[in-house]
Amino acid sequence: MRWRGLFSGILALAAAVLLIGASRPKEKDWSATVTLSKEGFHVRGNPNAAIRLVEYASFSCPHCGIFEMQGGDELVERFIKPGSVAYEFRPFFLNEIDKTVSLIAYCGPPAKFFGNTTLLLKRQHEWLRSPNRAQAERWSDPDWNKRVRAMTEDLGLYAMLAQRGFKRAEIDKCLADEALAGDLEKSTEDAYYKDGVRGTPAFQLNGLPVQANTWPALREVLAATMKGFV
Repeated sequence: MRWRGLFSGILALAAAVLLIGASRPKEKDWSATVTLSKEGFHVRGNPNAAIRLVEYASFSCPHCGIFEMQGGDELVERFIKPGSVAYEFRPFFLNEIDKTVSLIAYCGPPAKFFGNTTLLLKRQHEWLRSPNRAQAERWSDPDWNKRVRAMTEDLGLYAMLAQRGFKRAEIDKCLADEALAGDLEKSTEDAYYKDGVRGTPAFQLNGLPVQANTWPALREVLAATMKGFV
């Protein structure tokens, strides 16, 4: 009888633990939340987070690709997903490739932006290359549409973005947005002359420039900042 009573008590305790666990509200996953900043840039995570991280990145910058491969997943899981950090991405043009690839990154609704950027940066080593002579001629065509479509084709980006459900006609429509390219070019100039951005990747944390420009270094800065805010 004593063992039967003890066993019943254990079962009751286990049931209580399960009940408490089931009634505990599930924490919100902020990684799927995408908004636009007042400047018009995409922001991933809790827009009201105490910590705001801004990245200036060039799609043709190898260091930006390395940063994404080393820290992209951890940045999302450890800092963005719980709602601790709002992450804002600002394209920074170093060359004509950046113009074209940035327009591709902007394809689709805002919710697709960070999936596009992750794909383009993580697989940068697959598509980024210098043009041969024939490609260079196509890339310098005075017709905007012919130029950006040739670049997209030669770099294999039509096929890569098809993996995210984009059809060629949809990508061509995005590539035709010269006004957006002009806006992003202006924002690059502002970043250079007003914010002192001289290379990529570059970061701001709560409006102040951060010297760290690698994931291991930035991770330490973010972790230390979280202790003061979260």
